[in-house]
Amino acid sequence: MSTASAASVLSSAAVPGTPSSAPGWIGGMRDVSREHGFEALRVRGKIPEGLSGTLYRNGPGRFSAAGKERYGHWFDGDGAICAVRLADGWATGAVRVVRTEGLEREERAGKRLFGGYGTPLARPIREIFFGDTKNPANTSVLLWQGRLFATCEADRPYEIARGDLSTLGESDLGGALAGPFSAHPHRVPSRRTTYNFGLGHGRTTQVDVYALPDEGRGRRIASFALDGIRLNHDFAVTRNHLVFAFAPHYMSLVNAVVLRRPPVASAKWRAARGTEIVVIPIDDPTTVRRFRVDAFMLEHVVNAFEEDGRLVVDYTHYAHADGLERFVGGLTGGRVDAPLESQIRRMRIDVPHERVDGETILARAVELPRVAPRVECGRHRHAYMGGFRSGADGAFGVLLKLDVETGRVDTYDPGARAYLGEGVFVPRSGATAEDDGWLLTMVYDANVDSSRLEILDAQALADGPIASCAFDQAIPFGFHGMFDATAD
Repeated sequence: MSTASAASVLSSAAVPGTPSSAPGWIGGMRDVSREHGFEALRVRGKIPEGLSGTLYRNGPGRFSAAGKERYGHWFDGDGAICAVRLADGWATGAVRVVRTEGLEREERAGKRLFGGYGTPLARPIREIFFGDTKNPANTSVLLWQGRLFATCEADRPYEIARGDLSTLGESDLGGALAGPFSAHPHRVPSRRTTYNFGLGHGRTTQVDVYALPDEGRGRRIASFALDGIRLNHDFAVTRNHLVFAFAPHYMSLVNAVVLRRPPVASAKWRAARGTEIVVIPIDDPTTVRRFRVDAFMLEHVVNAFEEDGRLVVDYTHYAHADGLERFVGGLTGGRVDAPLESQIRRMRIDVPHERVDGETILARAVELPRVAPRVECGRHRHAYMGGFRSGADGAFGVLLKLDVETGRVDTYDPGARAYLGEGVFVPRSGATAEDDGWLLTMVYDANVDSSRLEILDAQALADGPIASCAFDQAIPFGFHGMFDATAD
């Protein structure tokens, strides 16, 4: 689809009553129309007593450079932080684009200056060999020591003002970071520490591993190298170990520089090399165990824990990187080139014998999995994730709750031409049951071309929302977020 034809689809999707030939979900992939600080939202139903705090979410909020050339991929949009604050039965909401250095340089130039994940490099030599790249800050958020950050594995996090979501600037987290910082930090509650990693690219890929304690300075605790130029989105954390699974997906400089292919399209899947498992003991991070298994790709971790001397990781599994890319690659153009080819699998890692086995626990295309915070790094029973009404949908139409012990799946559907995002679990105060709490999810409703936060009882998804909190505009689909129960 050309830029012009994609724009026409987007324009028609913006109007309520869009013809059925235009996918309703495309309305969630337009620039945010109005940025603002916290304003009152329209509440329907009753916000539960005891549900107090702020949901912060991150995702692409602008889809073209300097308002002219549309990015080639959903993952390349400029980040926008959306927040909903709940207190005393009231709801206020805010949304602002992250004012990154790259975004402002492109605005001044009036044109695209950078490539991205699925957008061809604009100046290949400067971007690859001189590191003059753009950080879209568009993937997730980090709350650390009372501060809020927008994260993306392309570079360091951007600090965001919690009061009005204005951009404070790129941060090295008090000198802790040596380079980029992934979008998926994981906290180990028993250690009161958050762990993360970053990838640095040259002839090989350097992996830096970080520890961010709840109090005190962050620090780099380990570094190791991978062959070739690699990508990796997420990793797993148990109470005592950090676990990586590096898929054999190798970027090609020749394809990216000479043939001007987008970086992800330049990559080659080298199945014969297998997926490399890397395990780092937290108490002895200089002892890195590495071995290879049959090729697969881990995109997101559900949760991880230790059991009977083995490390257990639940995750979204892809047999090949194309199982993700063929789905996401055409979405901003209004296309679903192929259904998502994921499933939830459980991987058991026997580190001493360098063996991995496992099984599928949900044979259904899903993504953006979460568990309740209280069971992170420990055994869980329930997981929450987005799923589809049909293979033709380009956005999640249902929210699922999976019982990993029985296989039971409970489902919530927000209705025709309504699409939802990641479900963030918030526990009820004093709860003893793992699933006693609420699921918060942002819903884009193409019927009215606006978005709302829906609050669901996690123990009764099919009953529908307890309350909804509506914005007066569409909020572009986000990727990841978190709930902060502390007072702002």
